[in-house]
Amino acid sequence: MPTSEPPTTLTRPATSPETGPADEESPAAPAIPSFASLRAPRGRSAVDLLLPGAASRPSAPRPASAPRPAEYADLLRFGIHLVRAAAAAPRRMAGWAVREPRACLRRVLGG
Repeated sequence: MPTSEPPTTLTRPATSPETGPADEESPAAPAIPSFASLRAPRGRSAVDLLLPGAASRPSAPRPASAPRPAEYADLLRFGIHLVRAAAAAPRRMAGWAVREPRACLRRVLGG
């Protein structure tokens, strides 16, 4: 089934030096939401519509659902973990460098 070919010429909107390219025809851009509106509790959700008791009480964010901010103790534990892993890496690499040729030789000799 043949498909129609796209038009070969492009139509451009009319431009005038005073207004720019078709400013009168473009719709107004939506307003950018503020951070306060993004943090505010939402309106009715789908759960409010499905459950009759949920509409009567306001939906407050649960403190357990939000992750707690990192503290210095958390960063210290993470740093200690990284230092231990970095210190153990050469030892593990040396062990692998000794074990691997021995295992490869066993496989080659059939032992």
